[in-house]
Amino acid sequence: MPVLNRNAVDDQLLFGADSMATVYDNFILGMKKAGGSETRIFGYRESTAKGDSTVGDLKWMTFGEFHDRFRHLSRGFRGLGLRPGDNIGLFSGNSIEWPLVEFATYYQGYISVAIHESISKAHAEHIISLTELTTIIVSTACAKRLIDMRKQIPKVKNVVLMQSAPQSLVDRLIENGLQVFKMLDVEAYGRDTREEKFRQPTYDDVATIVFTSGTTGAPKGAILTHGCIVSSIAGTNFIMENKDLTQLGVNDCSVSILPLSHILGRLSMHAMIATGCRIVFPRTAPEELIEDLCEVKPSVIIGVPKFVNRVQDKTMHAIKGKGGLAGSIFRHAVKAKLRNIKHGQSTHWLWDHVIFRPLSETLGGRVRLIISGTSSISREAMAFIKCTFSCDINEGYGMTETCGPSSFTTHDDNSTGCVGTPFPANMIKLVSVKELGYTVEDKPYPRGEIMIRGANVFRGYYRQPELTAEVLSPDGWFRTGDLGMFDDQGRLKIIDRKCNIFRINTGHMIEPERLEYVYCEHDLVTEAFVYGDNERGALVAIVVLDPEFLRVFLRKKKLIKEGSKPPLHQLLCIDTMVRSAVMSELNSHGVEHNLSYYELVGNLYLEPYGLDVYGLLTPTLKIKRHEAIRHYQVTINRLYEEIGTIDAEQSQMSTMNNLKMGKPGTKKF
Repeated sequence: MPVLNRNAVDDQLLFGADSMATVYDNFILGMKKAGGSETRIFGYRESTAKGDSTVGDLKWMTFGEFHDRFRHLSRGFRGLGLRPGDNIGLFSGNSIEWPLVEFATYYQGYISVAIHESISKAHAEHIISLTELTTIIVSTACAKRLIDMRKQIPKVKNVVLMQSAPQSLVDRLIENGLQVFKMLDVEAYGRDTREEKFRQPTYDDVATIVFTSGTTGAPKGAILTHGCIVSSIAGTNFIMENKDLTQLGVNDCSVSILPLSHILGRLSMHAMIATGCRIVFPRTAPEELIEDLCEVKPSVIIGVPKFVNRVQDKTMHAIKGKGGLAGSIFRHAVKAKLRNIKHGQSTHWLWDHVIFRPLSETLGGRVRLIISGTSSISREAMAFIKCTFSCDINEGYGMTETCGPSSFTTHDDNSTGCVGTPFPANMIKLVSVKELGYTVEDKPYPRGEIMIRGANVFRGYYRQPELTAEVLSPDGWFRTGDLGMFDDQGRLKIIDRKCNIFRINTGHMIEPERLEYVYCEHDLVTEAFVYGDNERGALVAIVVLDPEFLRVFLRKKKLIKEGSKPPLHQLLCIDTMVRSAVMSELNSHGVEHNLSYYELVGNLYLEPYGLDVYGLLTPTLKIKRHEAIRHYQVTINRLYEEIGTIDAEQSQMSTMNNLKMGKPGTKKF
């Protein structure tokens, strides 16, 4: 079932080669649009020799300074024995050095290989070995990790340190047979070396290899050309020009929150450069991040739904802490503001001054556009953002393999749960998956596996032709593995991952990501992992709770005395009565959100530390499902033992009936 792209011109998809063929071209066009080489583009703080922490006042780099530095660095790579077409590793968190290295690779036709700073040791070794890296540019923190991998990555010869590092670290790298260089020295070498004639990259040349987040098995390297990247940038420009996205320019400022090792973080940066919008690399610790947001006063924030939800949760917690009257006033203000928004007015004469403007100041007070990717934003979070910031909020859907967005919402679409219509650079179609009960003939809306074709679609997985053939058809259609549906307005909605759906022994099909999304909408929950299999009739869950909200909840349930000092969060998580109260609360929440009896959890474990502590989240905060199953297998077995021999289906139906009847213990938090 193909869907006509609403942004196609004469049935021809936009691809961006008319005015720019490479990422370097986009930079030059962005510099002209911003007003020339003296215009500021990147804001940053200098790093210390101890690691990646940042100090000092915010500094700015102009287009011209940045252009000179990455050209020098690119020439300096020649002194390391590298030649155009070679792979160069980039192993770091976000910093000013990252784009300098990235643009240095684009300038003379090297191929960047991004490695996320918190990736597991096994996955990092896999990426380095598969791409046969000989040179890796690293942050201080990541350089330490290379030493632990040394035996598994023998082909690595050169380590280029982004920042000054302790001499003891340099000595250890040398002892492990590595040549160590300072990035500033490589840059200086290039500055003093005459530029050789070289063939500039073209639209079809490979620009980068970006590895998937690795939710299942080892990460796969998506080959992205300059054409893939500039087509996505051109698509964004087209949406802005057609006023479906807020127009950005030289007076705007964005913050680089998403990791640049992930495609959305990287593409966001290039899209901002195209508009002349400034980009700031903030500090990452929560308190320091808020400080930096207040200082730089961004007008654009691009993140993932969990970032949006956490901002909402913390604000609501502060309001609830002021008592019932404050909460009532806030809810009334939200309703009044939403009525105005529904009628095309983004402001409110009273509540903006009294309530919403002070809240917006926590993020600088100038936000006028928020873009969210990777999954849908909840209805409550959408309302909160629109009211608090009086700004446009857009959602997108895409993957590494589509070089960012493949669908995008319009600024006047106030609905939730959908991820928009096809992006200007690609088409989307659904293909029936009859074995799971999804077909394009389904009523009222067609459902099936999402397939994408267009200029932004990747060229295949690096050195993995068999995997490429599984997902990429000969005529260019990419099989996403996601299940979706189109509504009556042609908007796409993501249902689940094809590989994640499973059947329990009652015969019911379970979509775990949908259930996790529902549970995470509750104030108590920050992360949830739902598990089940075809040998059992009940679901169990691993749940991470917000400590502050948990204490408020337990006081309301009188499990903690008012005014007393609550036990440590770790102790609360293992308390049987706490666990029981939380499960009852979440199942009640599930019933209110139309979950069926077989979709309620029969038992749960309260994880006190968070899934990220164990490396079970991708850079975009998705659960690495297979790794989570392995990590929690003993816990999962124990949860099922606790359920015991009770008829699981009968027990869940009884739970559903009790919740619907409002029996004691099910009062809503």
